[in-house]
Amino acid sequence: MNTKLQPALVSLAIATALAAVPAWAQQDSTAATSAEQKKKQADDKEVEVIQVSGIRSSIKESLFQKQNATSVVDLVVSDDIGKFPDENLAEALQRIPGITITRNGGEGQNILVRGLGGGYNVTTLNGRKLASEYAGRDFNFDTIASELVNVLKVYKSPEAQLPEGGIGAVIDIETRKPLDQDGLTLSASAKGIYESRTEDTHPHASFIIGQNNDDNTFGALFSAVYSKKTLRADTYSADGFFDEDEGWGVDSAGVPVDQNGNGVIDEGEIFASKIPSYMYFANAQDVRERLGGTLALQWRPTEQLDINFDALYSRYNTDGHRYQIGFVNYGEEWTPGTPVFSDALFDEMDRVVKMRQTGENTMVELLNISTPRKTDTYQLGLNTKYQLTHEWTLLLDAAHSQAKDKNAGDNRFIVARGFVDSIDIDYSTGHKLPDVVIGPGLTAEQDYGAHYSYNSGTGVKDEINDLKLFADYQPEQSWFSKLSTGVQYVEQSKGQNQFASANPSQFSRGGFYLTRDGYSFDNSTVFTKGEFELFKIPSSVFVPANFDNFLDGEDSISPEPWPSFDYDKLMEYYRSLNAAAADKSIVAVQNKAGSYEVKEAVSTAYVALTLEPELWGMPSKLNLGLRGSRTDVTSSGFGYDLSKVQLDSTGQPINNDWRAVTAVSFKDSYSDILPSLNFKLNLQDDLIFRFSAAEVLSRPSLYYLRSWMAPNFTTREQNLPTLAMGNPGVEPEKARQADITLEWYYADSSALSGGIFIKDIQSFISEQKFAANVMGTDYLVTTAVNEGYGAKVTGYETAWQQSLDELLPEPWNGFGWQLNYTYVDSSYDDPELKAKNLPFQGMSKTSYNAVLYYEQYGLQARLAYNWRSKFVSNPEAWGGAAWVADYGQLDASASYDLMPNLTVFLEATNLTNSRYWGYIKRDDQVNYLERFGTQVAFGVRGSF
Repeated sequence: MNTKLQPALVSLAIATALAAVPAWAQQDSTAATSAEQKKKQADDKEVEVIQVSGIRSSIKESLFQKQNATSVVDLVVSDDIGKFPDENLAEALQRIPGITITRNGGEGQNILVRGLGGGYNVTTLNGRKLASEYAGRDFNFDTIASELVNVLKVYKSPEAQLPEGGIGAVIDIETRKPLDQDGLTLSASAKGIYESRTEDTHPHASFIIGQNNDDNTFGALFSAVYSKKTLRADTYSADGFFDEDEGWGVDSAGVPVDQNGNGVIDEGEIFASKIPSYMYFANAQDVRERLGGTLALQWRPTEQLDINFDALYSRYNTDGHRYQIGFVNYGEEWTPGTPVFSDALFDEMDRVVKMRQTGENTMVELLNISTPRKTDTYQLGLNTKYQLTHEWTLLLDAAHSQAKDKNAGDNRFIVARGFVDSIDIDYSTGHKLPDVVIGPGLTAEQDYGAHYSYNSGTGVKDEINDLKLFADYQPEQSWFSKLSTGVQYVEQSKGQNQFASANPSQFSRGGFYLTRDGYSFDNSTVFTKGEFELFKIPSSVFVPANFDNFLDGEDSISPEPWPSFDYDKLMEYYRSLNAAAADKSIVAVQNKAGSYEVKEAVSTAYVALTLEPELWGMPSKLNLGLRGSRTDVTSSGFGYDLSKVQLDSTGQPINNDWRAVTAVSFKDSYSDILPSLNFKLNLQDDLIFRFSAAEVLSRPSLYYLRSWMAPNFTTREQNLPTLAMGNPGVEPEKARQADITLEWYYADSSALSGGIFIKDIQSFISEQKFAANVMGTDYLVTTAVNEGYGAKVTGYETAWQQSLDELLPEPWNGFGWQLNYTYVDSSYDDPELKAKNLPFQGMSKTSYNAVLYYEQYGLQARLAYNWRSKFVSNPEAWGGAAWVADYGQLDASASYDLMPNLTVFLEATNLTNSRYWGYIKRDDQVNYLERFGTQVAFGVRGSF
């Protein structure tokens, strides 16, 4: 921990305890009465359920839960049964201070809490760890429909009973309980979603039905949702920017320009360029289909016994089609036909900003890319809560969760090469993107040559068993108000099965590789263009362009829409040349290096003590927790038997029997003790001071735990063969953190709050190189280790929620707003990283939300703007660090009650068609730009 921070925490804890001594002594004469009242108040708070209906009521409920929470918590509560503030869970979470999101085709997908994403956060469903089809430890929030969710709860400071593993936060997704509803519950909605770029309209429907018996001791609640829509995104991407300061000079990122007009590139005719080495334009059309449902059964036969069964299922499929063209603006060593540019124009930095390519080598790459997702996620849970005595409560909970992404090599990355008369690239116009004009434009009828056909994909299966037994003791008379303890066992097995083409270039260069590999073929379709020799793909393979108005909203000139091709027909053509070569080289096969399973069995015990003394006449609450866990790790997969390696005097293997790939398995374990402290002081009834401190951890990336070991005896470093390997024994990243907040709840739906936080990460996990003896042979090993350097994350959050209900007369009293602002900063301990002066990858320094709403006379309207500042997406990009520029998005929704149980509504996302873009080092070196378009939905909702 920070040496300045640690004494402060200890001093505060000691001061709190000493200050409490006279207060407790003063209360001895009334201890029994006070304890009984506190117990009754705690019980009342636990069972109280505010019936939520409408924007203002949703805010009221979220503030009520935040105010009564033990730790630092933020929440999003559904506006009504089956109605969440945002259609997407990630986009709903981004309204919370400190949370930013990543987007996929314009839709929210993953979250970062205080700048920490990926494996730094833990996601649970009803308090149980939820399986994820994501290949790492992150959770894809787009897999679960918002209609299935009641509350999203973000724990920013830990409590002892919460699962460990989140340096960032623990995010709990809560579904509804039947007995929280009244009698019969029936709600349904249907809407059509219009996408402005595809001009398609697709359906979205949901319903919830539930019934409780007459004495309200048994209830059932079922919900279901279905949606389908096509999302279109137009993108520009680029790679390879000249920057000598970053080590990218003319030899690696320059463009060849024929200055003397002799038709070839002479020595000295490669120049610094603002125009990147590679440029791509892409039209993505992604059909996304979601089917989900929940079932909840609740039986409360007595006031002491409460039994709950709940189930969630979600299927989310996307096809991920992407139609792309590419331009190669430098001489690739592995490709014949170095491009020759002329008519160059230079800017004030002596960079090429305008050039023209002509001649027989003038080539444009046509690409078909698809990255489908076929995901299924479910969880089954059984929870029993029993009031054993007036003082003792027991809780038994068991759950099973599973998630799959079915992909057996279904991803496509197919490249064909087409030829044109000229390509003009002009970056001198002052626009974000260069003007690019192809003469003539690409069509489905012209000649294309086969080049690259890569099939790949990673199937993922995640399975979790979660069993816990908790006990709470609330004495009627004691110096403490509550003692909580429990044990938990979580077993998680996450495996991935990777597939890839063995030789994607097999049909490139007109049979060059077929001949090299000993395949016979029919060469009647081989054609020559300039220095290129290629197989001519039949015209029946190609499909005319199915889009227009490309990159609408940009001022630059983009290429005219281009064709795509039919993959199945392309494979038929390859098989007509040589079926064996197509099946062996192009069809994806299992890649054993990327196929493995990691099993973690975590045994945990915790204890938490709650004290509620009065300090200086003010109520307080101190929660002290200790959580201990042991994690047993088993990594299984494939590998070589390196114990069989025998080397000659030159360091080369003299035998081959070690090369046989066999099943391997490695085991390791580690233990952790994690203390936590949460203190709350009611300065007055509506003003709360909080202080929280804890030790936290985040577990290693599953990739670091892989079983594969790959030796290389040809490429030597430090006169040693190299060995890349996983490390199942690498321990988690650990941190110490603290929060201080002040919260003023001055009205039912209004509050003002602010807080500061620090996270002191002790050390990162990184891949490092070192000499080591592995199974009898010395190697230069590259593997994951717990390095000595860490980092600090500091910042502050402010939030203001204001309802004008009691401040203004009708009709103005229907207005209100929600505002929040977050500042996050980070600093590395590693001098080398500190010298680069870059923040954590994915971390925006500032972000804010502004929501204006109106609720009156059956009308609800909401205008929501979210903004985040720039962040680093890749610190080691070609040409310098890659940044994503600041991004803001405006969304809106409105509804009107036609009658008490029938509502019509309108929703719109990305009203202004915001530009999402990034750059390399300087903002005039754009490496990515995307336009998502606007989505508009109109529907009807009824409830009974």
